[in-house]
Amino acid sequence: MHKISWTFFALLALTLSGWAQSDVSKSRWKSNEIVVDGNDREWTKPLNFYDDKSGLLYAICNDKKNLYFAFTVNDEMKMRRLMSSGWSVEISSKEKGRKFNATLNFPGVNMTGMQRRPGDQFEKKVAGNPLIDAYRLQLQTVEVKGFKSDQTALQLNDHNGIDIAIGAGSTPFIVYEMAIPFTELMASNLTQLDELITLSVSVNAFARPAVGSGDREGHDRRGGGGSRGEMSGMGGGRSGGGRGGMGGGRQGGMSRSSGGYSGERSSPFEKISFKQKFTLTKE
Repeated sequence: MHKISWTFFALLALTLSGWAQSDVSKSRWKSNEIVVDGNDREWTKPLNFYDDKSGLLYAICNDKKNLYFAFTVNDEMKMRRLMSSGWSVEISSKEKGRKFNATLNFPGVNMTGMQRRPGDQFEKKVAGNPLIDAYRLQLQTVEVKGFKSDQTALQLNDHNGIDIAIGAGSTPFIVYEMAIPFTELMASNLTQLDELITLSVSVNAFARPAVGSGDREGHDRRGGGGSRGEMSGMGGGRSGGGRGGMGGGRQGGMSRSSGGYSGERSSPFEKISFKQKFTLTKE
C-alpha cells in the first residue's frame, strides 16, 4: 500500500514539474539591430506571444547587454483601452544574488473625442495614425520603479539608459518598444544570460460611468462600455481563433497563437493580467 502511494506521489511530482517547465519559454537572441523607435519592422513576424483577453501580441529578445520587448494589439478597441485606461509591465527574477523586481507603468490619457469617423479608412492608416499621434502628444513620460538607477519617470525616445518608444508598425495599431540594460536590473558582473525572469502585464479596466450621469440610458442601450467619446464606434474581439501561424507562437496560457490574432471577448470594466516566464539566452 505504501509502495503504491509513494509511486503515485512521485509520478504526480514529475507531472507537475513537467507542467511548470512547459510554462517557461526562451528569449530570442537579438540576431539583427533593433532600433527602439516605435516601429516593429526589425522584429520577426508574427510576434510569437499572444494573450487572447487583452489582445496583446508581444515578443522578447536579448543580447549581451539588453532585454528587448515589443508589444502591439489586434484591434482598435483594445488599442483604445491601453491608451485610455493605462497598463503596466513588470519584470522580476528570484535568482540567487540576481533578484530584481522592476515596473514600467504607462498611465492612461484622456482620449475622449478621438474616435473613428464614418468613412475613415482606419485600416489603411499605418504611419501617422491620428489616434496614436494624439496619444503620444499627451504621454511624454512613463512611471518606473525598481531599477538600479532609482529613476521614477522616463522620457520617451530618450535613448539614454532604459529606452522606450511608441509608434505604429506593420499594422494600423500601436507599437510599444522597450530596451532595458541588464545593468538596470542586476550587477553586470553577475549577469549570466541564463536567468529565469517573469514578465507580468496588467491592463487597467475602463472606468464605469457614474449612475445617473445622464448617459446611463444610452450606455444601457449600447450594452456597456465607457464614455461616449472613448467607447463609441469600437467593436469587440471575436472569440477563439485559428491555430497555426508561427511555430514558436504561444499564448499567455501557453497554447499556440495564430496569425489571425482573434481575441477572446472580455468585459472592458475588468482588469486583465497575465504572466509569462522565460529564460534569457546566450548567443
